[in-house]
Amino acid sequence: MKGGPGDPRRGQGSLGRRLVFIFVTLALAGLGGSGWVLYRQALDSLENQLSSHLKVESQMIAAELARGQVTKLKQGMEGTFLHQLLRRRMAETREALGARRIYVFDRSGRSLLDTEEGKRIGREIHLLAFHKPQVEAMWGGEPANTPRFTDESTGDHYMTGYAPIRDGRGIVAGVGVDIGAGYMDAILGFKRSVYLLAGFGTLLTLLVGAAVARHITGPIHTLVTAAREIGRGNLRRAVKVEAHDEIGYLGQTMEEMRRKLLERDAQLRQMLAGVAHEIRNPLSGIEIYAGLIADELPGEDPRREHIHKVIAQVHAMNLVISEFLHFARPPSPQPGEVVLSQLVDDAGFLLSPEMEAAGVTFRTEVSPEARVYADPEQVKRAVVNLMKNAVQAMADGGALTVRAGRGAGEVALEVEDTGPGMAEEVRQRLFEPFFTTREKGSGLGLAIVQQAAETNAGRVEVESAPGRGSVFRLVLPAAGAVPVAETEEVGA
Repeated sequence: MKGGPGDPRRGQGSLGRRLVFIFVTLALAGLGGSGWVLYRQALDSLENQLSSHLKVESQMIAAELARGQVTKLKQGMEGTFLHQLLRRRMAETREALGARRIYVFDRSGRSLLDTEEGKRIGREIHLLAFHKPQVEAMWGGEPANTPRFTDESTGDHYMTGYAPIRDGRGIVAGVGVDIGAGYMDAILGFKRSVYLLAGFGTLLTLLVGAAVARHITGPIHTLVTAAREIGRGNLRRAVKVEAHDEIGYLGQTMEEMRRKLLERDAQLRQMLAGVAHEIRNPLSGIEIYAGLIADELPGEDPRREHIHKVIAQVHAMNLVISEFLHFARPPSPQPGEVVLSQLVDDAGFLLSPEMEAAGVTFRTEVSPEARVYADPEQVKRAVVNLMKNAVQAMADGGALTVRAGRGAGEVALEVEDTGPGMAEEVRQRLFEPFFTTREKGSGLGLAIVQQAAETNAGRVEVESAPGRGSVFRLVLPAAGAVPVAETEEVGA
């Protein structure tokens, strides 16, 4: 079953994604944060310099205007010699300073002199209402300047400085100087460069992070694959991790564990085969002598029935011993083209008495075109075991359906039953040798199925849930396709 709750492949790659996420986050925090700090430091430094420069210039202009008797200007004096003279001098000062505008106002906030064309004496200067703190500081005798602001109509950045104009009586007027923050073009360019650098750095970090994550997770994936193979009982695939760090040391340790398990498994299989042979020999004697006793008894003797029961039990034990021997010493596969429909029909014929006794209806949907490249005897044993397992799961009757489907270079034979299904904890242990949920049986049937599938470069998949029946899927290389050889090493 692919993608199910118990699928060990679920969640793979999450470590790599987390590593990439950490790399990118650190890059954004480092590059973006340091770039923003540099941007703010540069901006604050330039604004402080402009502020100091603006205060000095506004005081110089105020001192010059104090000598020019600007306070004598009254409403209606726009065309007089005094007005023209003061306005010309203030225009020259504006040009020299590179200011945007210079204007003089009285305590009521009305204009006395302005470098902008068309500004009449006595006109209220509305801008002062937005700069109240600075204007109040100026009337208190201290030069002040506004923070940098943006002209909505042009998008230009400015600062305004205010300085008091004094005469012998004290502060009689104020001067305002608007100076453009020309450095903002450079600052904004620097800001764009910071963003560009952060973006490029993030992209570079993403690539480096992906490479590092792949370098780390590649050997881990190899170890996971090796551990999964060992957990499935496949101990013949060597664990080889191309790493010289802790992961490589873990790979070496796992390889040592695999070899020891392989030795232990070989010893257990040898012992199991020996025990099976030792049991089979006396059983053969029991069967022979029981047959002789039965032949010597009269046909109507009731003891003949008991003898036949003994012989039947001996046959059943011989079948169990055969499964033990087949599991302990599986023969090497002799692959060839196998017609699945023929195997399914043969298995259905062999199991027909059991299906009839259990009330199971059998239906096959396997086309004669469904052919695999595998060992015929091993595939036949696997198909019989799968169908027998399905029949035993439907003790109260049901439907057994066998179908086949063609995939990319492989054929999947599905054995579906309408039995009670299995819980997740049972499904996880199905292919463990000697595991069974029934009172009778060796628990080797499905283990032999998995063994046959893996020996022939295939696999077994299961879909089941309580109350929904089960589907066992035997997947094998399709005939005509190049069979996938069993790899002897798992390498990174």
